[in-house]
Amino acid sequence: MYLVIVLLIGIFSGCVGEEKPGGIATTEAPVTTSPSLTPAPDTTPPSAITGLTAMDAYDGKVVLSWSKSTAGDFSHYNIYASKSEIASVGGMTPVHQLRDVATNTYQVTGLQIDTKYYFSVTAADKSGNENKLVASVSATPASMPRGTSDPEIYVDVYRSDKACAGTTLLPDNHNPERPRIIEVNMLGEIIWEYLVPKDLRQYNNPGFDVERLPNDNVLFVLPRKGVYEINRKGDVVWSYLDTKISHDADRLPNGNTIFVFGAYDQISDAQVKEVNPKGEIVWAWYAKDHFNKAPYKDIQDEGWTHTNAVTRLQNGNTLISPRNFNFLVEVDYKGSVVRTIGEGLLEGQHDPEVLPNGNILLANHRRPHTAVEIDSNGKIVWQHVMPDRGTWPVRDANRLPNGNTLITGTTKIIEVTGEGEIVWQLALKGVTFEREKAAGLGFYKAERISPH
Repeated sequence: MYLVIVLLIGIFSGCVGEEKPGGIATTEAPVTTSPSLTPAPDTTPPSAITGLTAMDAYDGKVVLSWSKSTAGDFSHYNIYASKSEIASVGGMTPVHQLRDVATNTYQVTGLQIDTKYYFSVTAADKSGNENKLVASVSATPASMPRGTSDPEIYVDVYRSDKACAGTTLLPDNHNPERPRIIEVNMLGEIIWEYLVPKDLRQYNNPGFDVERLPNDNVLFVLPRKGVYEINRKGDVVWSYLDTKISHDADRLPNGNTIFVFGAYDQISDAQVKEVNPKGEIVWAWYAKDHFNKAPYKDIQDEGWTHTNAVTRLQNGNTLISPRNFNFLVEVDYKGSVVRTIGEGLLEGQHDPEVLPNGNILLANHRRPHTAVEIDSNGKIVWQHVMPDRGTWPVRDANRLPNGNTLITGTTKIIEVTGEGEIVWQLALKGVTFEREKAAGLGFYKAERISPH
């Protein structure tokens, strides 16, 4: 009987539970495990890239640009190139990848001259998805035009894999007895030259502006003389003369020409004028309507404002650079001041250029002389300092299609990347200027011309 009772107690203990410290018996519910939920894999590729263009097909290189990807889980861009048209990038290997979603330009290098290429760009996400059905653009790299070497001008830096392909058009006044306009290739060879006629050579200072027109003619300013348009044979096909004209003139899309009056301008003068092809004044802006008051009215330095640049904006307003005021002015069509830009930041500024992102790129004479990009709040978002005083004054900065910047100093013209690397440099050989004469000599502005 005793043995039976012990066995029953043992069985009962095993069924009811285990006695825990404190003498309390407990029961434990059976453990159940729920199956884990695995999220479905992401198989949706980013939207197809739009706005793709190919340009600067020159010297074995082509510059691509496109609209920025809107993918929220963006990983990288894939760049593709082929000698046959691209409808799908399936099975293709990209020639390059870009990790920054904001970088929407790329220069493809190492291409064969006179060979047609097709290019496509895709966006890939962090799951590796890519829209493989694409549209492509084509371009045929042309050979570099060759010219004549000049013993006093040379290129001593040329990174062909990073520089923006094309030719460079510029006024050259390093020899005041022989002022000229030249176009050079990437090696510094002169492929076109225009010598200013003897009876006009005295009008080469302070700095004459030059720009290529869509019809391949050249528009240039002779300070204190006038604006001239010449064809490539050197024939004058249009001109407008005025003794107070200086520094800057632009041909507008409507065929009119806008230019500045900063050569010893007085308070009574118009600082900007626009004329039609017949030479009739159709618009003018007078600084006196807004700035004939302290602290501006008593300023005098080569004129009251010494206005040195003007640009007609896409919104119809006009951006003006009254150098002596040390800021820019945006005015509407009625001439009313919409805003001033760069007060407290700019000093002796030159050649403002409005970029596609709305920022403004210009040369700033606040020492050391610098090319600066400022945003709408007047904050510097990019700059390149020109520490060598021998290159001062710096009076021009242009953003190039590949994102580089062309900067013109009096003895050097350089192309720099966004990181500040010099990838092209045109310089005067063995030429230096006395500091007080440098402003009227050497280089003044430069324009990179894409292959055409």
